[in-house]
Amino acid sequence: MHQTQHPIRWATLTLLALGLAACGGGESSAAANPCTSLAGQTVAGAAISRATVVPANGGIGEYCRVEGSVRPGFLFEVHLPTQWNNKLVQNGGGGWDGVLQLVPQASISSYVRVASNGGHVGDPLDASWALNNTQAKNDFGYLSAHTTLGVAKELVRRRYGRDAQRHYFQGCSNGGREALIAASRYPADYDGILAIMPAVSFTELFQAFIRNAQAYSAPGAAINSNKARAIATAAVNQCDLNDGLRDGLVGQPWACNFDPGSLQCTGADNDSCLTAPQVAAARTIYSEYRLPNGTLVYPGWSPGGEDIGWPGWIGNPPNQPLANQFIFADGLVRYWLANDPSYNTLANFSPANFQPQLAAAAATLDASPNLTTFFAQGRKLVLVHGTHDWAISYKGSVKYFVEAGVMSGGDAVRDANMELFLLPGVQHCGGGVGPFFVDYFDATVQWVETNSRPSSRSLVVFGPDANGQLRTRPLCRFPTFARYVAGNEALASSFTCSLS
Repeated sequence: MHQTQHPIRWATLTLLALGLAACGGGESSAAANPCTSLAGQTVAGAAISRATVVPANGGIGEYCRVEGSVRPGFLFEVHLPTQWNNKLVQNGGGGWDGVLQLVPQASISSYVRVASNGGHVGDPLDASWALNNTQAKNDFGYLSAHTTLGVAKELVRRRYGRDAQRHYFQGCSNGGREALIAASRYPADYDGILAIMPAVSFTELFQAFIRNAQAYSAPGAAINSNKARAIATAAVNQCDLNDGLRDGLVGQPWACNFDPGSLQCTGADNDSCLTAPQVAAARTIYSEYRLPNGTLVYPGWSPGGEDIGWPGWIGNPPNQPLANQFIFADGLVRYWLANDPSYNTLANFSPANFQPQLAAAAATLDASPNLTTFFAQGRKLVLVHGTHDWAISYKGSVKYFVEAGVMSGGDAVRDANMELFLLPGVQHCGGGVGPFFVDYFDATVQWVETNSRPSSRSLVVFGPDANGQLRTRPLCRFPTFARYVAGNEALASSFTCSLS
C-alpha cells in the first residue's frame, strides 16, 4: 500500500511508473480553446487555479496541465495532450490518499490523464483528516473519482469541442478499491477498469490488521526480520514443487498447507526457529478471521514472502514492533469509528464494540461485488493480485471475484466481463521474487475495443528472480496457474496454464 515510508503512496507511483498503457486510435490536435484560457474558469462546479502548456519532452508529447479544486482541500489535475487519441484514463490514489501525483508517462502520452488527491490534503498513512468530517469521508470513500471525472469531461469539451470516445480507470491498492467502487457505484463512468491488488473492503481488511497487531504484540510473539526469513524459506521449501518446478515460486499458493509450527524451537531460541508465542502469532496471521458467531471478516494471508513483506507491514522488533498494517487500521478506529484521537486501539478494540460504526463506515468505504449493471452494459474489469502481498491478501480478491459471480448474474456473466490474474511471488503493487511486468492497461483497452480478452492473448509476465536473472511466465487466468511442463525454466513457453 510504498516501500519504505509511505507504502501505498509509493505503490501507486510504482504502478504509474510501469507505463501500463498503449497509445492507439486516431490522434487529433487540440483546437477548440487554448490551454491558458482555462485558468480562472469554473468547470462543473470546480475552480481552475492554473492552466499551463508543458512542452514535449522525453517521449511525452506537449500537453496542457490543468490544476484546480472542487472545494477547499479537494485537489485535482488533468493533462490535456495537444495530440489526443480521443481517450481518457483516470488514475487512482493510495493509502488514505491526501497527495496529488499525476506522473506523465510516454505510453499514455496521447490520453487525457486525470487524478485527484481523494478529497483532502494529508499524508497517505494519516487518517486524522476524517475526524468529524463527513464531507471528506464521503469524498474519500466514493465521491472523489466520480466527481473529478465530471470535471475532466467538461474540460475535455472545452479544450477539444467534443467528448472522449473511451474512458478508463486504473489503480493499485486504495486506487484498486476506487476502481471497484467505480464499477459498482458508477457503472457508466468507465468502459474498462483495471484494479491491481485492491483494498476491496477497508473495514474488513483493517479489522484483520488490528487482529494481526494484537497477536503480534502479545508477550514474546513479535517476529524479527531474520525469523521472517526463516518462515519464508520454510514455506517455499514445502510448497515450491506444487507447480511442477522448484524455482523459488509457489505457483499454487491455495494448495500450500504450511504450518509455522514446523519451525517451533526444540532447544534454545534462535533466529532459525519460532517460540510458542511466535508460532501462535504466525498462525493467527495466516488464518481466517471470523467473529464468534462464525461470520467471516477476512480470509487471512497465504505463506510466502514474509522476509520482504513482514518487516514493513506487520513489524520488525525491536525498532519497529508494529508497522504499517496497524498504523492504517489505528487511523480508521481513532478518527472514523471512535471519533477519539486518544483511543487505544491496540489495547481496547473489539469489533463487537463498534458494530454500528463499522456498518456505517462500510457503506461509505467498501466496494460491493454486485456488478450487475456494469456487466449488463458490456464494460470490462481486469483484476490483478500478487500472492506475496502482505498489505492486502490475494484471498480478498479471490473472495470478491467469487462473490461477483454470485451477486451479478452467475459465473458465466462474470467471466464474460471480468478476469482475475494471480501473480506468484509478487508483493504489494510490484516487487518480490515473482515476475510482475506486463501491460495490464493495454490488455484492458484491447478487451474493450477489440473484444480480445486478456486470457486469450497468451500474455507473458516478466521480471528478475531472486538472483536478478530475467524470467518469464504465462499470465494465467484464475483459477488456473502456471505449471511447468518441460524446457528452459526461465521461459514462459516451458509452462502451461493448468487447473491442477
